[in-house]
Amino acid sequence: MDPINIYIYALASIIGMESMSIVSQKASISINPVEQTFEIHQEDLFTIIRTAEDSLAVADEFRGIADFRPNTENKTIDGLIVEKIELSKKDEQLHATVKGRYTDPKVLAEAGIHLDTTSVAEFSLINIPEWNIHSSDAVLRGNYWVWPANKPVTILMEPFNDISEKYRKHRRSILPYWELWQLGGNKQDH
Repeated sequence: MDPINIYIYALASIIGMESMSIVSQKASISINPVEQTFEIHQEDLFTIIRTAEDSLAVADEFRGIADFRPNTENKTIDGLIVEKIELSKKDEQLHATVKGRYTDPKVLAEAGIHLDTTSVAEFSLINIPEWNIHSSDAVLRGNYWVWPANKPVTILMEPFNDISEKYRKHRRSILPYWELWQLGGNKQDH
């Protein structure tokens, strides 16, 4: 998978964790290039667990996400700043919203979003059919979703619609991890 998973699919990596096993069934990414802000809504957080070690790794990864606290140390080297991660339960699923900003549009390239300033300033994202990308703000031109660099965009991705049966049987919701975390007295503003 392209490096886009670093910033969109795996919450843990956004806050600097190395593991990237928590993903979402659906992700809605909104970027405002004028204000240099982003907001990512992730629906139905899940993971693939095949061993007890997998479960322990997911528990550690989730704790890192749930215990996230914004501060100046949450700025990445490239200038991506995560200001808030909100977790919420809806319809027996756990959802997450990540809000933040960036200081340089080049940081979006790490997420697979490139800025072309050679002719008309516009952003582009490669269209990978398996990701089931949709947008009413971007236009599919050839093999790329394209939108003006001076207008907000929202992109919807559903990369796990066609997960193979080999993995589907090991698919586990992240909701039980959140519920245990809440029971453990770790609940704060999530």
